[in-house]
Amino acid sequence: LAIPAFQDFYQKLLMDTFMRPLGRLFYPDYIQRADDSQTFGFTIAWQAGTNTDKNIHQHSDASALTLNINVNDPQEDFEGSSLYFVDQQTGKKHVVHFKPGEAIMHRGSVPHASLPITKGERRNMVLWLYGEQGQYSHFPYPSRMSAQERWKKPAEDEALPPKDNWSPF
Repeated sequence: LAIPAFQDFYQKLLMDTFMRPLGRLFYPDYIQRADDSQTFGFTIAWQAGTNTDKNIHQHSDASALTLNINVNDPQEDFEGSSLYFVDQQTGKKHVVHFKPGEAIMHRGSVPHASLPITKGERRNMVLWLYGEQGQYSHFPYPSRMSAQERWKKPAEDEALPPKDNWSPF
């Protein structure tokens, strides 16, 4: 969306104030400046009883960090469409029931899937952080960012590269 007010909300509030610092906080060994300088967002809808998307097979994202927000209203009823995440060490699948208004944040490299929706519709806004030209670390960093570095907004950070207009699609 090219609406200036939405761009401010998306970049300054969602990405710079919440997603980037929380990603660095929750995943300090994997997400640092080189991994979260670029953003990408999209929406997706799962619809039961149609020939449209009902699920997505197991995959990993082209991101260092993914924030998946269920944007349904609480009164919008749907069934099925749970998510599962795969523990990369054991292979065990952990099922998560994704309710309206909830958000799930995870490293993009974690394998996951959406199970089939069986009733209604589920709509999500998905936000990604990744480094320049789609790069991000798959391996732990030897040292962590300080709290001051982690919570510094990009506008305050001279070293943050400009948007590179690269997209994984």
